[in-house]
Amino acid sequence: MEPTATRPSRGLPDPHGLPARAGGLTWLRLCAPAPARNLVVAWPMGFAVLTVLTIAAVLLLSPYPPLQDFIEWIYQAEVLARLGDDGALPGVRLAGYPVPNSLFQLLLGGFALVMPAPAAGRLFLVAYAAAALLLAAGLARRYQPEAAAPFTCILLISFFFNAPFWNGYGNYQTGLLLLAGWYLLPEARRISPWLILAYGLLLFFAHAMVFAAFAAILGVEALARRRVLPTALALAPAMLLFAWYVLGKEAPPTAHQPGQVEEASSLALKAYTLAKIGPYHNFVFDSGGDAVLRPLVYSAGSAVNLLYAAALLAAIAWGGRTAWRRRSVPWAAVAAAAGLGLLFLFLPSRIQSVVVNPGERLMYPALLLLLLALPLPRQPARLLGGSIAVLALSLTGLGLGPRPWDIPVSPAGPAAAREPRQVLFWHRPTAFTCKWQEMRRAEAKGEAPQLPITFRTSLLVGAGGAECDKDWERRDVKR
Repeated sequence: MEPTATRPSRGLPDPHGLPARAGGLTWLRLCAPAPARNLVVAWPMGFAVLTVLTIAAVLLLSPYPPLQDFIEWIYQAEVLARLGDDGALPGVRLAGYPVPNSLFQLLLGGFALVMPAPAAGRLFLVAYAAAALLLAAGLARRYQPEAAAPFTCILLISFFFNAPFWNGYGNYQTGLLLLAGWYLLPEARRISPWLILAYGLLLFFAHAMVFAAFAAILGVEALARRRVLPTALALAPAMLLFAWYVLGKEAPPTAHQPGQVEEASSLALKAYTLAKIGPYHNFVFDSGGDAVLRPLVYSAGSAVNLLYAAALLAAIAWGGRTAWRRRSVPWAAVAAAAGLGLLFLFLPSRIQSVVVNPGERLMYPALLLLLLALPLPRQPARLLGGSIAVLALSLTGLGLGPRPWDIPVSPAGPAAAREPRQVLFWHRPTAFTCKWQEMRRAEAKGEAPQLPITFRTSLLVGAGGAECDKDWERRDVKR
C-alpha cells in the first residue's frame, strides 16, 4: 500500500504552493476533477458526480425534501418572512441576542421574501449539493492528490451527505461546509488575523459547535506557530458574541422524547455515532424502515457502516505511521483532532435537554482534520471511496414499498419498528410533514401559517415546542 504525498510537520500546509492572493479562478482549477489516466481512477469520480446528481434529483422530486428536521427550518423561514404581516403566527418573536445557529435561517428567510419558502428550501439544497461536490473535489486534489477521486467520495459520504445531512441539520451542515472551505485557502492566508476574525464571525453565526472546533484548531496551531496573541485577538469578537449568547439566551425548552438509540449505554452510543460516518442510511416511515421492509438490506447496510468506520480509522492510523516514519507528523493538526476526539468521547448525550449528542458535532471536524493532514494509503482509500455505491443504493429506501409521506414519525419510532435494533442508522423523513402541509394550506388560502414552531434555538423564540403527530390537523390552531 503506497501512501500519498508527504506532509510537512506543522499545521495543514498548501501542497500546491499557491500564492497568498490566489483568486476565484485558482479555486475553480483546484475543484475541477483531474483527467483520468485509466478506468480505475475515472470510475470513482464519475460515480461521485452521478451520486450527487441522484441526491439532487431526490431532493427536488420527492413530495418534500426527505431531511427530517429540514422541513421545520423551512417552516420557520416562512414564519420569519411573514413576522411583521397581519395574521402572523402569534407568540413568536426574534431573539434579542446574537444566535450562533442563524446564518442558515437568514439565508432561507431572505429567499422566502421573494419566493415561497418550500421553493427556497429546495433552491438551498441544490446549491449545497453543488458546493459540496466542488469542495470535496478541491480538497481531494489539494490534500490527497494520489487518491483524489476516491478521497472525493469519502468526503461526500462522511462529511457532506452524512447522517446530520439526512437528519436535516441545516445549521450544522452549513457550518461544516464553511469549515471545509477554510482549508481550500492557501496556508499563508489562513494565518491572517483579519481573515481569522471574519471567518470566526461567519462560523459563529453558522453553528456554535463548528465555531468551537474552529477556535480549538486555530488555538493549537497558534501555540505551534507562536502566534497566540494575534490569533486570540482575531477570535475575540466571536468569543464575546458567544458569551453574550450564553448569558442572554432564554431558558431551554422541555426535553423532547428521546430516540430509541439514545437510550443505549454511553459506550455503545459513542461506537454507534462513529459508525454513522458510513454510507448506509435507513429511512424510516410509519410503515417501518429497512429492518421491517428490507431486512437483508438493513443487515448488509449496517455491517457496511461498521466496516467502513473501522477501515477509515485504520487508514488514518496507517497515515499516522507513514508520517511518523517520514518524520513529517503534523503535530498541531493531530493534537487539535485528539482534543476534539476526547471531547467527543466524554461529552454527555444531551446538553440542557436541547443539544442531542453534542460530541458528534465535534467528531466530524476532528476526522476531517486528520484526513486532510495525514497521507492516506491509496488502496484502502479506493475501497472506502467505492462504498459511495451504498449511499446511492440507500436512496431506494425513499421510494420502494409503502411510504406514507403524510404521516409523521415520532422520535419513539413507528409502530412497525418498536425496538432499538430496528432503527439503527435511521432518519425520519416525515418527522415534520405537518409543517409542509400547513405551508401548502396557508399558501393556497393566502394566509400566514399558524402551526407553532418546534425548535426555539435559532432566530425565532417564544411560544412553540410542539412536534408533529398523527392528530395535528385536529389541534386548536388559528385557521
